[in-house]
Amino acid sequence: MTQHEISRRKLLAVSAASLAATGASAGCLGDSSGSESGSGTGSGETETASWRTQELATVPAESYDELYTNGDDEQSGETVNHLTWTGYDASNVQDPFREQFEANTQLDLFTSNPKAFNRLNSGEWQQFHQATFDMAWLPNLAEAELIRPIDYEDWKEYTFDKYIDIFKPENGYKYAFLNEDDYSFDVDGTMYGAPQRFGWASFVVNTDTVSSSDYSSYDAAWSEDYDVGVYDLMFWGIQIIMLREGIDPYKEHTEEEVEQVRQATFDLFDNAKTLLPDFASMNQALKSGEIDIGFISGNWINGTLRRGENLQFEAHVPEEGGVIWVETTTFVKGEQPTVSDNYLAHMQRGETALNLSWPTSGGTNVVPHATAWDEYDDFQREVLRVDDIPDILDRSVFYTGVPDLDKFEPIWREAKTRI
Repeated sequence: MTQHEISRRKLLAVSAASLAATGASAGCLGDSSGSESGSGTGSGETETASWRTQELATVPAESYDELYTNGDDEQSGETVNHLTWTGYDASNVQDPFREQFEANTQLDLFTSNPKAFNRLNSGEWQQFHQATFDMAWLPNLAEAELIRPIDYEDWKEYTFDKYIDIFKPENGYKYAFLNEDDYSFDVDGTMYGAPQRFGWASFVVNTDTVSSSDYSSYDAAWSEDYDVGVYDLMFWGIQIIMLREGIDPYKEHTEEEVEQVRQATFDLFDNAKTLLPDFASMNQALKSGEIDIGFISGNWINGTLRRGENLQFEAHVPEEGGVIWVETTTFVKGEQPTVSDNYLAHMQRGETALNLSWPTSGGTNVVPHATAWDEYDDFQREVLRVDDIPDILDRSVFYTGVPDLDKFEPIWREAKTRI
């Protein structure tokens, strides 16, 4: 990525300080001229105007618990516009906030990180206040100056203090923090987002028809012993094929590695019974008995089946490992309603996280919030496979982006012609 010697956010801060020194009114840049703390896990720069009206000002937080209640500054009737995934729009997730703060929330749902990024980058950032992306997109969003830094010290009690151990920065979780020199993930860097929901990509097996000794490896999907359906989702599928081949997905790949992936992909499609256009088709093919194995899948895909008591369908992570994604909520640059920080705090509450994990509409997924884990009932724990997740995390890699994905797109397109 291009290294910036000075970011637009820093330029705004310098300009604001200059204006303040010459007696300029605070109205030029915001509603107040109070000093705010900086970003990151350490000390940061001083902002001279309200973060709500500056495009890239660091987002502070009120002292703990204050964002959970209506304050004198909050205005009724405001709308928080949130670009995100299905499930966040569920009534049990949104209605408590709307009622308590007499505010509206507008959820714009997407299914593709690249397409959502392009929307914001083309100017649609002006339509949103918060956005939730898979964490690998935080560097792109930050480098494009589409999202704001967040004051870690102010927000940790609302966010990271509430998470299970593996999501705490003191235990090495770095996928919400960026080194602003090169926008790489850095546990000592600046906070840019709050983890909200997570899961894994792997494959799904019908444990009633596939031997456990077979699905200990992805090789089962290449076996003639089982009926296999391939979900036409190249992005995740190629990563799982790389893991099966012992290739690191998150680096530039040699010609030999590309060829190895090509042959493995062709072999998979040659063995497959059907190509499935979406996850609803995959779930139906599994439920009808048309296929024994779905490649690829994950807890976000087969959670609906399991919630319907079809517990024989398991998004299994074999010995080669899976890929972990973490939906991470960010503040978009530009003006914000007065209840925007209250909204993020609400979304991070244990009760809200539990509802997001088990929404009245949308996908069934696990969340990193320890309170939700403590409150899952026995059936929810079984559906979400809560007790298996520590082992799944141990075997898997965190998704950080395939730098040369374009090399593999033609391979997938050609492979589809073989079914």
